[in-house]
Amino acid sequence: MTNPYGMSAYPQQQYYPVQNEKSGNKTLPLMTAGFIGGGAVGYYKNRFPIGKDGVVSDSFAKEVFEKNLSKNCSDQTKTYFKQLKNVLKKIDKISTPEGFKKLVSDNKALIDDQCKIISSDTLTDAVNSTNLKESKKALKETLQSIMNFETVKTKNAVKLAWNNESKKFEKTAEFKDGKLFDVIKSTKNNIQWKKALKYGGITAGILGALSIVYKMFTPKT
Repeated sequence: MTNPYGMSAYPQQQYYPVQNEKSGNKTLPLMTAGFIGGGAVGYYKNRFPIGKDGVVSDSFAKEVFEKNLSKNCSDQTKTYFKQLKNVLKKIDKISTPEGFKKLVSDNKALIDDQCKIISSDTLTDAVNSTNLKESKKALKETLQSIMNFETVKTKNAVKLAWNNESKKFEKTAEFKDGKLFDVIKSTKNNIQWKKALKYGGITAGILGALSIVYKMFTPKT
């Protein structure tokens, strides 16, 4: 019997688009590879804290100084440098004699240490709008010179511990401060790993972003 509607008696077969198995999520593997590769580059590039010219970077010396201050110095010394850095941070913002007097008063122990002949009380009593700028400049330069001296001493200690032939830190009879040597050596390792993580994170992020953008503009088949 003929189908009056002219249609086949069998149901029509439906076709569905087949996903390409190769279009799976490749973002995570790319980011992992980028993290490992970038991390290796960061670790390798920062393996030497002293340049070929024999110069120790300010950032390395600063980190050694801060870590040595935290681990191996007395509470009195820690308080001293805390106040010193506090004054250096705030002194440029002082705009009145009253503000200068308060800054000195809040850090009196530190300022007293610099006032060997004329007392800090006389310093604040004598400051006025006319000599404020000069007083601020003199105090800032005095305190900054202390920090500069600490940086130079730290750089010299780092170079004393460095064996340029083996390209590593080595404890010798010349280096008598064992605690400082341990700080220098551990700082070098910490900076290497920090740089490795930073480079690895940046590379992983870039590859991950590129992978996502690629998938957004690639049509599904």
